[in-house]
Amino acid sequence: MDPDLLLMVLYMCLMGAAMGTLSGLVPGIHVNTLSMILLAFGGPLLDAVSVFVPYGSAPVMLACCIMSAAVVHSMVSFVPSAFIGIPDTESVLSVLPAHRMVLEGEGMVAVRCAAIGSLTGAITSLIIAVPLYLMLGNGLGDYLNSILIAVLLIVLALMVLEESGMSRLYALAIIIASGAAGLIVMLDIVPMESITGMEPETMFPLLTGLFGIPSLMWQGGAEIPPQYDDEVLPVSPSYGVKGVLTGCVTGWFPGITSTAGAMIAGRIFGNGDTRGFISMVSSIGTASAMSAFITLSLTGKERSGTMSAINSLVEGTDISLGSMTFTCILVSMGIAAVLGYIITVWSGKRMCTFVQRLDMNAFNRAILILMISLTIVFCGYWGLVVLAACTLIGMAPLVLGIRRIHLTGCLIVPVLLFKLGLF
Repeated sequence: MDPDLLLMVLYMCLMGAAMGTLSGLVPGIHVNTLSMILLAFGGPLLDAVSVFVPYGSAPVMLACCIMSAAVVHSMVSFVPSAFIGIPDTESVLSVLPAHRMVLEGEGMVAVRCAAIGSLTGAITSLIIAVPLYLMLGNGLGDYLNSILIAVLLIVLALMVLEESGMSRLYALAIIIASGAAGLIVMLDIVPMESITGMEPETMFPLLTGLFGIPSLMWQGGAEIPPQYDDEVLPVSPSYGVKGVLTGCVTGWFPGITSTAGAMIAGRIFGNGDTRGFISMVSSIGTASAMSAFITLSLTGKERSGTMSAINSLVEGTDISLGSMTFTCILVSMGIAAVLGYIITVWSGKRMCTFVQRLDMNAFNRAILILMISLTIVFCGYWGLVVLAACTLIGMAPLVLGIRRIHLTGCLIVPVLLFKLGLF
């Protein structure tokens, strides 16, 4: 890569990392929301970037910025999720063990485990990126597409089988209920409109209601003990490597989140201890981002809001293997992963000090008000209706004492129904 071009990619990664850190530390802001906000200001940002690079390269540089922001956001967002309790679909399964570690004074250990998993996942993903691209482009992708419906059905079945006895019926009911909520949102049955005039972020009330607000309400104002940080490497990087293969699969298949991928990886490799599990889930999230980009470059299909934003910017540009765009974005992912590791560890240390000074009851109320306010901003008052309904569904697993992974039916069930041609 040209040194000047590499330097510009580094600058854009630094800018994206700053944005991703800011959004990642604000509980409840989803990475897709961040991508859409950056895309909405694409015009002024392109003009600003074109001052330093030829205008034809500006969209690629901005795409690198968005990729960096998304990678850093996904890593840093673990910190408030673990300490405050507002996960998204990409981290919900690892955040619940992290909550327990925080209450045992091991919050910083959990942060380091997640950071190590994400960094290991990124490095491993970049190493296998080219072989994976070639395999997917030479038959493997067609084969995976042919078994998509079967895979989705197997994932749903495994989710139910994770429970036992009557809990399986509860799990099935929650999958159906969350799936119905997801379908209603994806079909735009509820007329949500952003008061800013931008495209409504309809997934925000869905995910915040299912995963975010129930966590806040259930956690309440639990007293958080002092956190210790006396282990620089609290988990083996091998857990991160184990999550990469699953992450590559979840990035190709629509609807299968990192949470569902972690369940599959646990079946294959075993969940191990809590530290290893957190590291593995974090690795899956990072690897799935790389796989989603390869899916975009091969098929043009967008598997996330981040890929949608990048595709809008580089539309009409060659993003195949060996192209300048492909190389720049992969390099930006690697740089962002290193930055994300450093920022995540730093943020975790600051959070350990911060939570000791907080009145958690008052803070949780403030976060609830923020979530409601953002829902109105992103989706209008109809968004509050969706938020309230999804919050009721999201509370059910907590009340019934079953796994919250069943709530990811909000994505898997609609995709399955679409693939079956029922909608």
